[in-house]
Amino acid sequence: MRFVEFKNVNVEATTLVEAARIQHAEDFVFWDGSKGANRVLQSLINLEKGGHKDVTVKWDGSPAVIFGRDENGEFIFTDKSGFVKKGGVAQSKSPKELEKELLSRSGGKFADDPDRQAFASKMGRAFTVFEAATPKDHRGFFKGDLLYYTTPPVEDGYFKFKPQLVEYSVKQDSELGKKIAQSEAGIVIHREVDAEGGEGPLKFNAFEGNELLVFPSVTAAAGPKLDTDGIAQLKAIISKDAAAMDSLLDPNKLTELKLKKLPDVFYAYMNSKVDTGLDNLGADFLDWVENRNQLSGAAKKKIATYVTDNKNGFNALWEVVGTMMRVKDDIINQLDKQDIPVKQSINGQPGGEGYVLAHPEGDIKLVPRATFTAANRAVQR
Repeated sequence: MRFVEFKNVNVEATTLVEAARIQHAEDFVFWDGSKGANRVLQSLINLEKGGHKDVTVKWDGSPAVIFGRDENGEFIFTDKSGFVKKGGVAQSKSPKELEKELLSRSGGKFADDPDRQAFASKMGRAFTVFEAATPKDHRGFFKGDLLYYTTPPVEDGYFKFKPQLVEYSVKQDSELGKKIAQSEAGIVIHREVDAEGGEGPLKFNAFEGNELLVFPSVTAAAGPKLDTDGIAQLKAIISKDAAAMDSLLDPNKLTELKLKKLPDVFYAYMNSKVDTGLDNLGADFLDWVENRNQLSGAAKKKIATYVTDNKNGFNALWEVVGTMMRVKDDIINQLDKQDIPVKQSINGQPGGEGYVLAHPEGDIKLVPRATFTAANRAVQR
């Protein structure tokens, strides 16, 4: 993989509260039917023809922060929830304000917790680093995920840091390693934010000094070799059953039957399968629906009838999802094995959160659900 400058992404502005999530490659079919499946399929095929340059490492940073200067030039640094808090009361303008705000959350019931106190103290120290790096004449804010608060320790020639689930190891003598050595805090910045919380593409990258390291994009150095059998199978399913899948997901029909949220039900089921095993997708869907407390009895009956009446489209949908995931996971495994200055692991096992494939119609998330998503859902929060 190689390091490149930030790229502007052609997406419409959204708000912090309403920002659309990046979808898993295999989930696009739930909302966009055969069109979504074909878009993802073509994007994966393009990886062998130069499209790998649009694939970047998906960093597992935490917490999500907002920082920048208001219209008067005053510096503000807080976490995402603090920025959008009613009245802006949590838009901290000093390290002490930030520490006080973080310790007062949940009515202050965690104020005496040593871990919470340590977190607040680290955020307070980070405040000064971010303030110094943000030009005094800049106006506006940035949203990103912290990777570390203090310069990471070195072990066996690698800087090591673990902001959340994924532990990162960066070669000390690499280009990125040399930048880490000069820094005190590290962050991945995703978007620019205005005072009202509206988001837009990242255009600014002229931070001052070396103490704050804004991590550059890390992209694949070479395209993966595609699973030709999987690609052929996807093409065949989509070509043969596109009409049946699109009929199953027809928004007008679903609205008329008061099943408008069916794609969301499919998505919830998919996430539940991460916990119980990703085999035989769709086979136990109706059993899952029957035991879903969030659905009314009437809704369960409607879903069961609708799925039975649209059996071909339903079966094709899950065949697309399963095959797409198999092809995607093979791509991720190949990318993870590339000789790069950044190594990732979860609980001591190689691999990280995956990758993001930039696309003008909306980015595509390539995440190993069986490893990262499963570990993430298992965390007690």
